[in-house]
Amino acid sequence: MSRENYPIPLIGSRLPLHVPVSFETDEVGTFKLPALGYRVRVVGTAKSVVTKTVAGSNSGTITVKNGATTVATITVAASSALGDEDSASVTETVFEADEQITLTTAKVTAGGRAHVTLTVEILPPHA
Repeated sequence: MSRENYPIPLIGSRLPLHVPVSFETDEVGTFKLPALGYRVRVVGTAKSVVTKTVAGSNSGTITVKNGATTVATITVAASSALGDEDSASVTETVFEADEQITLTTAKVTAGGRAHVTLTVEILPPHA
């Protein structure tokens, strides 16, 4: 995003990002969000809510990253029912305008889906 199009009135604002993720067969893996086009910091707590019951034999994890840096890891318990919520503290991490937030799901026995919410704070551009 060019400097003249930067969302100056939104600097300092905190906005939610909502991302569907899956533990289903052939759907587990890394989900890359498009770069936002402006600098942000992930803040607060990463939260998930189950949207399809999680298979009962083992827990799943959702890892939020910036490259090799882990921002948060949410553990979703085995047999979590529709609507169950989990959360994890966030290591506040800055994403530059061209960097992508990635979410990686992992579960030994496939089954289940969730919706993840992250909060980002819009930062000023570099001078």
